Amino acid sequence: MTEARLPQELEEQAALFALGLLEPDDRRAFAVRLQGESLPLRQATTAYRAVAEALASGVAPVAPGPTLRERLVSRIAHEAARETAQFESVANTLALSAAPVAPRASLRERVLAHIGKLGDPQLQMESAFTFLRTSELEWQEISPGTFVKVLHNDTANARATVLCRMEPGSMYGSHRHAQMEELFVLEGTCHCAGRLMHAGDYHRAEAGSVHPPTSTKTGSLMLVISSTQNQPLS
Repeated sequence: MTEARLPQELEEQAALFALGLLEPDDRRAFAVRLQGESLPLRQATTAYRAVAEALASGVAPVAPGPTLRERLVSRIAHEAARETAQFESVANTLALSAAPVAPRASLRERVLAHIGKLGDPQLQMESAFTFLRTSELEWQEISPGTFVKVLHNDTANARATVLCRMEPGSMYGSHRHAQMEELFVLEGTCHCAGRLMHAGDYHRAEAGSVHPPTSTKTGSLMLVISSTQNQPLS
């Protein structure tokens, strides 16, 4: 088909390429080869493309008859049903061949108890509330003469709600607030940020502010809501 004789393998690849029958990897490799300097290969490929286009344009499209279409659709549906039945058969066989495993009694009881809680409105309501008896909590000393009982520790937001007890004559050191701090005096008196506070008094310090040392002569009991990341300064 060309003036220069190509090797038989290249001649066949040119024909297959023109007909669109090469495998994807072979097609890409052949396309790269066409960009080279082999004029005979390009000529052969062009000639085969012309023949393929002539054959395609010379054949009138034929619509399948209605009976052929119905047979094809029926065949496809039959194959789909057969594959579905085969899959179900295999699944059933696997399920029947698996020996049942009985859970241990302790695990069974825990699962049943959990299921029971999910359906118990009273337990659901109780899980939404928290109660503490502060008399049962231990005082923790955070500085000489200053003790706290942690009522709530919000680790996600680095905040805590505590009862704070300062003994008479004690002092709590200066610190910088990482977040807003709130203080409510429950008993006694204390000097806080230069003010004498009595039972029933409320104080708030904004984020970034610095508290000078807090002290008490009489002793004091306070409710404090503050950051757990305050910066000690003294």
